[in-house]
Amino acid sequence: MWRTTIPILLILNLCPSLFGLDSPDRSKGISMHMLPKRVADLGGEKWGLKVSRAEYLRFEAGPPTLQDKKDFLSFVRKQDRVVQENGVWIVVSDPDAYSEPEKAFLEDIKVLCQKESIALFICRGIDLPNGWKRYDKMH
Repeated sequence: MWRTTIPILLILNLCPSLFGLDSPDRSKGISMHMLPKRVADLGGEKWGLKVSRAEYLRFEAGPPTLQDKKDFLSFVRKQDRVVQENGVWIVVSDPDAYSEPEKAFLEDIKVLCQKESIALFICRGIDLPNGWKRYDKMH
């Protein structure tokens, strides 16, 4: 019995991604905050998905603020494979802070991530650190 069990355990430990046993890790993925337009306007900033700075992310000039799904997908796809595998992690504010077009944008991102098999996690800031919900595998 041990002759078959030990090799199987070794394979599971060495190759967890082959079996879907590894979980995405926020510290190795793409962290973003969805900045509401009305808040951004007060500070003279762009509204949208503000990417958090991380050494392992690829930027052209600095962390971008993404305002459409085409730019979102382009940014995610230019990252290293391991970063993409660890997914996108978006912190949002109270839903009342966002306009209807901003809410629609976030819904578009959810649909896009399902379609493109991009791991997507969203959490309200008030629910951090344990309120993460996964959206790319939902119906």
